[in-house]
Amino acid sequence: MESKHQIEEYYFNKLRELYPKLPNGKVSRPEPPDFLIQTSSETIAVEITQIHNEKEHSQKFTPAQKHATEDQILKTAEHLFALRSGIPLYVRFHFSDNIVLNAKQREILSEQICELVADEIKDRELSERFSFSLNNCLPNELIYVDGDYFPNVTDACWYSAKGRFVPNLTKREIINVINKKEKKMSNYLNKVDKAILVIAEGEIPNSWFADVETFGQDELVTQFEKVFIIRRLFGNLIEVK
Repeated sequence: MESKHQIEEYYFNKLRELYPKLPNGKVSRPEPPDFLIQTSSETIAVEITQIHNEKEHSQKFTPAQKHATEDQILKTAEHLFALRSGIPLYVRFHFSDNIVLNAKQREILSEQICELVADEIKDRELSERFSFSLNNCLPNELIYVDGDYFPNVTDACWYSAKGRFVPNLTKREIINVINKKEKKMSNYLNKVDKAILVIAEGEIPNSWFADVETFGQDELVTQFEKVFIIRRLFGNLIEVK
């Protein structure tokens, strides 16, 4: 797993790639902020933060914790598939409720899942993106399987849809993220000319979202000069402010 610094470096470099207007200059990492860009005329702070699928106040466990059994099964299945073909796939598995299996049953199910996916994508053309779905002749523990292959993506990810999918990113959630980061601005704001916030999807699908709510003109009020969202899977930049 990448360290916090490596993840921040990745998204900072992604910002420079996707936002050509970001000034060039001497880059340092004082922490806080995460990055400082010093040019001949100004000093710019860049903060990087990630969206995570956390539990609600009324919930005892996070979605990922509640579906730990599914995660274990899929981790093994993904490993078996990698040994067999090595094709990087993004596959979502819709499990039945309340999966309870012993170690041997989990192992068997992992092998079955590996076989199902391998049979489905056999002889597929890998030069273009493709999608697939499975809903017939599945083990009792599975309701539905769907997946994608992206030619430009080299990492595979198999995950439980129930435990790992965030439907959308709301304005309220964006504002909450901004408010948390603004509380730390007092540590450096008087030393910079402006600050930029980058909100990024995480490394795994429980940090991805289907859509992003947009703000109207002048609706978002923040001390950050610019606020961006970077989407991990699609590699695009959304300018929030």
